[in-house]
Amino acid sequence: MKKLFPLLLIFCLLLTAVSPAFTASAETVYYPNVHLRGNGAEIIDENGNVVYDFDVSMDQVKAIAKRVLPLLLKNDLDAYYRAFGEEMSKLYDRALLDENGDPKYGTNISAEKLRDNEIAMTQNRVGQDGRYATSAYTFWYDWRLDPLKTAEDLDAYIDGVLAATGKDKINLNSSCLGSTILLAYLSRYGADKLNAIGFQHAVGFGCELVDETFSGKINIDADAAARFEGDYFVAGLLKENEILKTFLDETIALLQASGDLDRLTTLFMHGLYDKLYEGLAPELALASFATWPSYWSMVTAEHYQSTKTFIFGEPGSERYTRYAGLIEKLDNYDAAVRQQIVPLIATAKENGAKLVIVARYGLQMPPLYESADETGDVWVSVRYASLGATASKVNETLTDAYIGRRTALGFGKYISPDRMIDASTCAFPDNTWFIKGAIHNDPVLGVDTLYDNVFDVTEDVMVATNAAYPQFLVYDRATTRMSPMTEENMHTESFPVDAEEPGFFERVKTFFQHLIPWFRSLFALLKTLG
Repeated sequence: MKKLFPLLLIFCLLLTAVSPAFTASAETVYYPNVHLRGNGAEIIDENGNVVYDFDVSMDQVKAIAKRVLPLLLKNDLDAYYRAFGEEMSKLYDRALLDENGDPKYGTNISAEKLRDNEIAMTQNRVGQDGRYATSAYTFWYDWRLDPLKTAEDLDAYIDGVLAATGKDKINLNSSCLGSTILLAYLSRYGADKLNAIGFQHAVGFGCELVDETFSGKINIDADAAARFEGDYFVAGLLKENEILKTFLDETIALLQASGDLDRLTTLFMHGLYDKLYEGLAPELALASFATWPSYWSMVTAEHYQSTKTFIFGEPGSERYTRYAGLIEKLDNYDAAVRQQIVPLIATAKENGAKLVIVARYGLQMPPLYESADETGDVWVSVRYASLGATASKVNETLTDAYIGRRTALGFGKYISPDRMIDASTCAFPDNTWFIKGAIHNDPVLGVDTLYDNVFDVTEDVMVATNAAYPQFLVYDRATTRMSPMTEENMHTESFPVDAEEPGFFERVKTFFQHLIPWFRSLFALLKTLG
């Protein structure tokens, strides 16, 4: 046996030397994982019917048009705004919250989900290897409500999990809207019960789709529209009709090259927008999702006050007074969470909580608002999801001059191989990872292992010490896996980057090449319809 000891020692040393994630001195410790999802749980009424399914029939559209269009044609805009808002409120009434931000009819997540929470607090869901799956404990909640109130329910849930497992801490990881609940929890309860915290494609740091549309920063960009129509997200919606997709591609490109698309969007922005949007948008927002405090948590600190004024009007106005209870909840969240995001996370780290932030990028954002040319995961920009990365525009790279300056200052290691991201400007650059090419909701194999590599050791594993998962990663759409970014795999874009656009005559030629098969497809469809 004594002779075997040196061989065993050598084997252990070799094993730790080739370990892809942990250093030799890192001790493995397993804690329960509690996962906070986004708006995934169905909201139901007392009869079990889903109340936020926003499908609208043509009959409903016709009924709305019959009431509101005559008012628009008469140029009675105030009546038009009110009527449109009232009609929309009828459609989504049971999904809306009241003027205080509370359920109007007792709507909530299902009884099954609530029972899941109760059962989870009585079970030790540890695996045979002593590990806990990343979603071993999924906390279900009504995602419309005030995150600060939801944090109270989460704390009780965490206490139950701790009692069931016999552990003194848990790992709390979040995705999408769940990030707002995690931040609210840190604000209310700190990190005493937390071994680690994780944010993946977080919208709690800001989300342009809500932030800018709520505040009226609408813009339609021709180049962004062309890229968006051909990018993975929209391409997936059009995959059943390749001819239609190609025709749309070339139509937008032709209008773009000729300048007609820019003229059309300019006409819209200075015509219909000025006349309708600023009066109609607040009515439509309050008739759909602006009564949900959770969605307000996606508005940035920079724009919160102006957005509140845009939707509710000035203090003392009729609408502001009517929604005073809801506004109080929004202001409380703003002061306790939104304005304190970085200090909240920094304090958690100082108290020993390990941190993982995972942001996605490389895709075109919806061409509806001023920041649409930023790179992101379709729904949230990498700038917000990473808490401050400096990024190039979606179809560009960072300039040589910029990279040179940052490198001279010692930040070169934070520049992505594709030259699109500078992670050094993040609030927590050594705890922030980037995945290129993954849409917001894409399941990415490997993220759970990345969490494990950070959560399950006593040391603070960061991007520089996680050999298996360096700071910059690439998503493979075919395998749904992520791997380290290299010169060979870094270009996942479906559009040119730093490339000259084809000229007008080239676009005309390509457009007419695709016009014939488009008409053939159209005539074939008409024939089948009789």
